[in-house]
Amino acid sequence: MFTFEFNIVFWTLVSFGAVYYVIGRKIYPAVAALLQARADKIAADLTLAAAKNKSAEELRGQIDARLQNLRLEEQQILSAAQEKARQTAELKTQEYQTEFAKMCKTKEKELQKVELDFYRNFEEKIGKILIGACEKVLRCDLTPEFQQEIITARLEELKKMKEF
Repeated sequence: MFTFEFNIVFWTLVSFGAVYYVIGRKIYPAVAALLQARADKIAADLTLAAAKNKSAEELRGQIDARLQNLRLEEQQILSAAQEKARQTAELKTQEYQTEFAKMCKTKEKELQKVELDFYRNFEEKIGKILIGACEKVLRCDLTPEFQQEIITARLEELKKMKEF
């Protein structure tokens, strides 16, 4: 059965006390100091991490603001370039239209000159042919005034046909 042995109890208590004393006086303070140092380091690291996080957020905000400013500047530059290109295109269009109008006027004058020369030559040649034909049909020589009257009347008819 159960017997109570004082020796075993005594030495158990002495051993327990010695272990308790060594742990309480030597090991526990070292472990507690180690744990406290670790807790302090973790707290310092967390504080540092929070500060770096805050700094990173500020930098991100600055970068976002700068990026937004760059986008606005890009839009302004693009708009200015488009406006300049539009103005340049308008100026070139006006220059080309002016040059085209000048060329048209020059060509119209040349055409009028050629047409006038054609009618003068045509009038001369047709007049001779017409007068020659009239003289043959009438079998007489026509006076210069009558010749001019015939030529003028035929040219007027020709001009009316041209306008038609």
